[in-house]
Amino acid sequence: MVGIAAERRARRAEQRRRQILAAASRVFARKGYDRATTREIADEADLAEGTIYNYFDSKQQLLLALAQGIRIEFEHVISRLRAEGDPSTEIARGVRDSLRIMADNAEVIRGLVTGLWNPQLEFSGYLIPGSQQLVAKVERLLATGVEQGRLRPHDTDLVAKMVVGMVVFLALPFLRRQAPLPSAHEMKAQGKLVAGVLLTGLLARG
Repeated sequence: MVGIAAERRARRAEQRRRQILAAASRVFARKGYDRATTREIADEADLAEGTIYNYFDSKQQLLLALAQGIRIEFEHVISRLRAEGDPSTEIARGVRDSLRIMADNAEVIRGLVTGLWNPQLEFSGYLIPGSQQLVAKVERLLATGVEQGRLRPHDTDLVAKMVVGMVVFLALPFLRRQAPLPSAHEMKAQGKLVAGVLLTGLLARG
């Protein structure tokens, strides 16, 4: 019985934590990180302000927890990219899965972006948490392709940054609410297009 009660408390605590983070993402997106207050976040979550401090020590910890959630999702995408696989297939799948993460977490990312360049926060200047690790994985995928003779020699680090940059710019319209969230079919097509432009190019064949 003690174990069951402890599990229930843990579930309730996790639900409350998610409730607070969801409220924080909405308030950050609406007001910006710097202008948002924990009182406003508590009101958004329909909780007493003191309840937030049972789970998070500060507003900064809220933002960093939101970033960590996105980073973990990107780590799953990264772990599925196989450097020994076909570069076109792996890049297309990576683009598709990255767009899906950003579409699924659009509101959270809108809130994160408002605090990413605050000098007191522990961000590295990348728009989307986890994208730096994604660049490194794509770079390794490209370098392996070069080593195996499947790709011609090139600046793999720069091209990897270009790939991730294309993903971010594909996501910006829906992150800024200027376009609807893409469908699964559209994300798959965009992934194939990015891989095709990168690896095959746009030159007409004679």
